[in-house]
Amino acid sequence: MSINLISKDFGEKFYSLLDSTEKQINIISPFIGLKTAFGLAEWIESQDNIKCCIITRFNREEFIRGASSIEGLEHLVRAGAELYALQNLHTKLYIFDDQSVIMGSANFTFSGFYKNHEFGLYMENESDFTKQCQDYFDGLLGKLKSDGDWKISLERILRERHYVNESIKNLKGKKGLNEFNIAKWGAVLNDVPQPTPPNGDETDILEDAISDITVNSGKTGIWLKFEGTSQARIRNDEVYLKRKRRINEYVNRTFFPRKPTGIKAGDTIFLTVVSKDKDGIEVPIIIGYAEAKGFIESNKINDTDSKYLKWNNRFPYYIEYTNGKFLNDSIMYGISLNELYRELNHKVYPATVNQPNIKIENIKKRHHQKSHIQITEFAKEYLIKKLNLLFDKHGYEEL
Repeated sequence: MSINLISKDFGEKFYSLLDSTEKQINIISPFIGLKTAFGLAEWIESQDNIKCCIITRFNREEFIRGASSIEGLEHLVRAGAELYALQNLHTKLYIFDDQSVIMGSANFTFSGFYKNHEFGLYMENESDFTKQCQDYFDGLLGKLKSDGDWKISLERILRERHYVNESIKNLKGKKGLNEFNIAKWGAVLNDVPQPTPPNGDETDILEDAISDITVNSGKTGIWLKFEGTSQARIRNDEVYLKRKRRINEYVNRTFFPRKPTGIKAGDTIFLTVVSKDKDGIEVPIIIGYAEAKGFIESNKINDTDSKYLKWNNRFPYYIEYTNGKFLNDSIMYGISLNELYRELNHKVYPATVNQPNIKIENIKKRHHQKSHIQITEFAKEYLIKKLNLLFDKHGYEEL
């Protein structure tokens, strides 16, 4: 599991993940800012069949003081987002499709995303942990719905805007806005942590969910990049670059179903073919490595390209690579991913490197259904040494 700390640029990370979101985004945030709400509303309106669900607070005092924006809620509802009100909410959670998550201290406001000193975690292309977070979101939403009708309607928002505007007008000229408006609306769930007195500590509702996770404080920039799928494995008697030329494919590109924004220029990628080993066992095979040029927004193929292939309908995004070195023999003679697991065990992935007792069966599951996954320096060193031995034996081609 690739888990990374984030202490700044929450907004940059949010929008980079939003760009690759295709089906739904779910948000839990006590406060909703006008600028962030307007930006998300515009994005929702520009998409086809996108779903957005948000759990937030609906407290008049917070609208009056500008901590949250009633106008922002209006933009979101008009764009088609579903909003629900929950009192005493403290959690901040952002879920993108079934792949990526941001969670931490940052509210969905401009200050939370760009100005405040915030801290959190983000997990990109991590379906297992994202599912746990989605299960939490669904469970909370289910309890909220069963408690009553707490969906925030446009009618309620327009009515609330009237009261908020009147309250702000009445407070003009009153020093310090000392009058407090107690009006609030939303579900009250007993199992949601209650706010503590001023200057006290608050308990985050997801604290237990991450207490046993070893956090990777930075990216390694080393990736396994899978080509082929479990439903359409590449024949193991093919030679990697010769096959690409035979099917009229770009030899210096590798394709993705989503924007691979995590891969940066200078990163190392190990090309890993979903195939079979010499014994006919279905397993990904590592056949070479290269230096990534990094993903840019223009890296998207379409049917106007002379080398366009029909299967790229599913994998439209790509990165280019250079300084490549690839096995010049059948794929089956490469390095089986099972071998890598057997030799390095918990040292294959950054998130398991400090978990020596983790079962190898659990380690093997980490790459399932992924187009690419980050690995450790240990794994890179092993693969380079082993590939060089294989190059000496079977030959290689540089690119």
